[in-house]
Amino acid sequence: MAKKIKGKRWYNLVAPHLFKDKVIGEALVTNPDEVLKRTVSRPLPELGGHPSKYYIKVKFKAKELNGDEIKMEYVGHECLRDYIAQMVRKRTRRVDNRVIVETKDKKKLVVKTISITFKKSKTSVKSALQKEVSNLVKEFASKKNFEELLNSIFYDKFQKEMKESLSVIYPLRRFEVRKVEVLQ
Repeated sequence: MAKKIKGKRWYNLVAPHLFKDKVIGEALVTNPDEVLKRTVSRPLPELGGHPSKYYIKVKFKAKELNGDEIKMEYVGHECLRDYIAQMVRKRTRRVDNRVIVETKDKKKLVVKTISITFKKSKTSVKSALQKEVSNLVKEFASKKNFEELLNSIFYDKFQKEMKESLSVIYPLRRFEVRKVEVLQ
């Protein structure tokens, strides 16, 4: 016979408007004050994203409690390590970059990128790529609001523009946004 759960309630976890207010799960909670400590991560295709983006894991944090629903807020996303390891091969150069940007609607984000070259390259090429990535990412983010920026990252518009611009310095095999974090 199943044991009755005393003093606990089920709450639906609701994604932000960016993900069309979709229910992304349920939480069993004893104390409603503990709700705001919850964090959840889901794969992007589960949230309505493109199935080819299976390697992106989106993180949410509980924002507020409304009746039987817990409203979540976007905290960031990251690529799976397996996917990044698959991109980096022998005789290529991996160029990592970390840029703090501010969107048009004054949200601050940390954008971490990875660029993969076709061949091993000199350190001077690496530093030139890093400097140009920083400038281009800041410029791109300052022209977009928060939702537009995330949509362009999730649907590869941002990556294509960056790859085209950076290939002038050195031919790139791949350019990917490895991680995005929202600064509080």
